[in-house]
Amino acid sequence: MFNDRDLSILGAGAVAAILCLMLPWTFAVKVAVAVVILIIAMALAFARMGADRLTLEQYLKRQLVFRFQPRKYSYFQKEKAPARGVPASVRQSAVRPAFGPLTLDFTEKGLYWLMTIWLIVIGVYVLYWAHFLGGLDQAAFWIKHSFRFK
Repeated sequence: MFNDRDLSILGAGAVAAILCLMLPWTFAVKVAVAVVILIIAMALAFARMGADRLTLEQYLKRQLVFRFQPRKYSYFQKEKAPARGVPASVRQSAVRPAFGPLTLDFTEKGLYWLMTIWLIVIGVYVLYWAHFLGGLDQAAFWIKHSFRFK
């Protein structure tokens, strides 16, 4: 199911979202920034890159090692010996591109944990809003005006 890397990234994103909800901003801005933080954490946890479907840090490490290693260049063409037993009409298969499409690894991951973390974040913020920010008064105001109680 989950491995330690994915859980740690999702947990760090959830903690950052909870801490973001405690900032002295308006309600809409706090929620928007918390959602963006959670989306970024999910994308980092589930992103697999390249033809080998590597995690982001493994992919970046391979790219940096490849970029900084010395190259072997030659100005002369190597002569190819004719292959024995292979007919000339057989074509070689196409070469795969070095960078494959970005995919999210949802196939082996259970989304129940992710939804549980998301619901905990929402629940903690609703409790914080109701207790410290006068949320019960605001909710009563909107319910009163929505249903036209007299």
